[in-house]
Amino acid sequence: MKCNYVNYLEDHPNLEEALLGGAKIHIFRSGGGLRVVRVNGKDGKLISYGEHPYLSVALSHAENDFGLSYDEQYSNGQAKHEHYLSGAYPMPFDPIDIYVHGGNTLDIFYSKKWENIICTTPTQNELNRENEILWGASKTLMGAISLCLVCFKFEDKESFMKRV
Repeated sequence: MKCNYVNYLEDHPNLEEALLGGAKIHIFRSGGGLRVVRVNGKDGKLISYGEHPYLSVALSHAENDFGLSYDEQYSNGQAKHEHYLSGAYPMPFDPIDIYVHGGNTLDIFYSKKWENIICTTPTQNELNRENEILWGASKTLMGAISLCLVCFKFEDKESFMKRV
């Protein structure tokens, strides 16, 4: 039996370098349930992409296939990966995938002022905190994501944006 779940990569040098250069990462669940990692460069153009039924694999596709087109990754006859049409239920021991599977998004960018990678998520659906965001900051991509979802630092959106 083939298992589609793999552990998260500890290092993401391609994605972290892109963030340092002004890229932004948006992580979300597609309408079909796939977990999607979209990386847009400073100019707003797509520079990396990953999708899969599990977030850990989508993130590894965005890291390892940096610069490949969607067709090269998923849709032509020579595609590097299988093209899934829908997502899967998250593994019970993967809180990041559970969070995204629930329809929540993660936005990730680099703050020169803080000299850290910042992971934020709007909290409209969480605890009725319409004017606040949840955030985490770290030197690494996974550190920022983990701190965002573990430490629960809520802050007024306007105040937070003034600080970054």
